[in-house]
Amino acid sequence: MIRRLVGILSILTVVFFSGAALAAEVVLYSSNPSELLDLVSKGFEAKTGIKVSVVRLGTGEAMKRIAAEKDKPLCDVFWSGDVAVLENAKENFQPYRSPEAKGLPAGYVEKEARWTASNAHVMIIMVNKSLVKEQDMPKIWKDLFLPRWKGKVVMANPEKSGSAYAQVYGFHKLYGWDGLTKLIDNAKILDSSSLIYKGVAAGEYPLGITMEYAAHRYIVGGDKNVGIIYPSDGAFMAPEATGVVKNCPHPAEAKKFVDYLISKAVEDEIFAKFSRRPARPDAGDTEGLPSLKKIPLLKSFDPMEANTLEKGILKKWKETVLSR
Repeated sequence: MIRRLVGILSILTVVFFSGAALAAEVVLYSSNPSELLDLVSKGFEAKTGIKVSVVRLGTGEAMKRIAAEKDKPLCDVFWSGDVAVLENAKENFQPYRSPEAKGLPAGYVEKEARWTASNAHVMIIMVNKSLVKEQDMPKIWKDLFLPRWKGKVVMANPEKSGSAYAQVYGFHKLYGWDGLTKLIDNAKILDSSSLIYKGVAAGEYPLGITMEYAAHRYIVGGDKNVGIIYPSDGAFMAPEATGVVKNCPHPAEAKKFVDYLISKAVEDEIFAKFSRRPARPDAGDTEGLPSLKKIPLLKSFDPMEANTLEKGILKKWKETVLSR
């Protein structure tokens, strides 16, 4: 009888721990495209056996939800969003310095490691070549101030888009408020970033200020009319980040996910398949896009300064838009 009980207990123990292993998961909040999330989550599960439960929602909404859940977090990891967004919400994230982050540039890891840059967006001028002659194409950012482009260049609203704010901050660094006023006078300002690259690709607008990866996806897809211009006075490079939620339900799994996400192999795969530049300086190149070393970048672009100046810049931006 005792032997039978010991045997049953042994079986139950094996079943219990097997079930616990199968139950390992990480809950991810992200605003990234579904195809990209599928690539990363399936790859992570295949490598580790840990299931990824993805909740796709906007960056702002995700920050609100994480804050609302802070007493009983449901999310383990947030991925996507300008570093300034995570910096403003860093009290809701726990320190975790991944060994994969050791080679990242200064400013790409929060000083207490509450967020870590995962990729970086290069802000460029997207052109519809069927609407713009070669000799007329802008070469520097301030070419967009020329009278010929009035009403023909589009950008997203920086009050609603983090990438658009990065663009506005870049213009502010280069040309101050005089330049931003000229930009506002010439540009059509749309509500979302997706309307920019979709509109230029569709031929609704000749020029758009947008993200390199978004324009390049059309080129990869065979669109002969789409081109990318890297302004010689410096493209703006704005990092995005990931972070482990404070007191999350699956901290060990969350840290493994961050390690996987920012590893060289995964960042190279994301770059190759989705044209999103890695944050890692040791990442490989991808076909059809120049190496970062060959792109003129605005060296004075500082994500942390951009965050500090954001309220003031957006306040004056709104006043200028309303007064035109």
